[in-house]
Amino acid sequence: MKIQRVYFTHGIEKATDELADEVIRFTRETGADGGVVGLSGGIDSTAVAYLCKYAFDREVNQGKKLRLYGIVMPSKVNHINDEQDGLRVAKNLGIESKVIPIEPIANVLITQIPEVKTGFDRGNLYAELRAVVLSRIAAAKNCRVMGTGNRDEDYVLGYFTKRGDGAVDNNILGNLPKRLVRELARHLGVPENLVNRVSTAGLWQGQTDEGELGYSYEQAELIKNGFDQGYTASQIQEATCFKREIIDDVMKRHKATEHKRNVPPVGKVNLSYGEF
Repeated sequence: MKIQRVYFTHGIEKATDELADEVIRFTRETGADGGVVGLSGGIDSTAVAYLCKYAFDREVNQGKKLRLYGIVMPSKVNHINDEQDGLRVAKNLGIESKVIPIEPIANVLITQIPEVKTGFDRGNLYAELRAVVLSRIAAAKNCRVMGTGNRDEDYVLGYFTKRGDGAVDNNILGNLPKRLVRELARHLGVPENLVNRVSTAGLWQGQTDEGELGYSYEQAELIKNGFDQGYTASQIQEATCFKREIIDDVMKRHKATEHKRNVPPVGKVNLSYGEF
């Protein structure tokens, strides 16, 4: 028994062009003048920025040039390298960038919302405030907020803030596990130290995704693939030699976060058409 992984069907070059076409569909074909990306210095936002720049540059002869904006939004829990890496991405791509510190905005809100008590609460507030900043800048520039979620984080584990990094106009990388995001980034010319950067949501000091989860994204990917291919938890354990608690946690998170991946439910009531 062997669990299969996903790969780019026609190679990385074809996949890059397919995704670039999707970027254009999500922007120009929705009437937007470009895209806004929150640059954290992490691999996902970096890959999205490089992909958007590649796609927009291909469109330069198709009428009005699409614009890309990179917004860096540090908080006190972010390492200084996060801000520097985000700005480095914008500089490498030659796109307009702006630094908007989140901490002062969060402090004002927290004085009015005493329910925000823990570091976890504050971390999610940071994510929600970043979504507000991106939304307002995008609206002012008639742009789309380009999502940076990948398949492992968003669609397998639900490891994102619903009204934060989940509040986007699209998720261009949503079909790619973290493993393929890194492959795409490398192909697009992302510096190797950013390709291999340790993933963190920047929710509190020293936080890393895999440190908090207790397992890797590649493990989560393989476990979900196993269930999708019809294997039981016991069969997945036999095939992978992963601890059973890891397998159970992946599926528990997937089920518990289903609400994040769906539109809000609508109340059911019997209604009929009639004369007005």
